[in-house]
Amino acid sequence: MRTRETLSHEMVELGYYCEHDRFFAPAYYWPAYKTLGKFHQANTFSLDRAIKYLDRYLLLPAAKEYLKQYGSMTDSIKQMFPKAERLKLAEVLALEMVGEFRLGNY
Repeated sequence: MRTRETLSHEMVELGYYCEHDRFFAPAYYWPAYKTLGKFHQANTFSLDRAIKYLDRYLLLPAAKEYLKQYGSMTDSIKQMFPKAERLKLAEVLALEMVGEFRLGNY
């Protein structure tokens, strides 16, 4: 099982950015959390699909927004946040969300 401690520094930073940024979290993180919560409540939740969903609809926009705010003109998403690393972060986030769902926090 992956945890945040096994991730690179960039991925930990991206995870905290998408969860705690005051403009990004209400627009992307909480809707993704609610959507996955609905699937979990309906017993149609798939961890593989959740990981892909989080990568596409949460982490990719977060990476773009993070680079706009904190990156330089020469930084690219592929170099700073490679897809393999984003998928690892998506897995960590999905497992954290599943833990919350099992506690009844939808």
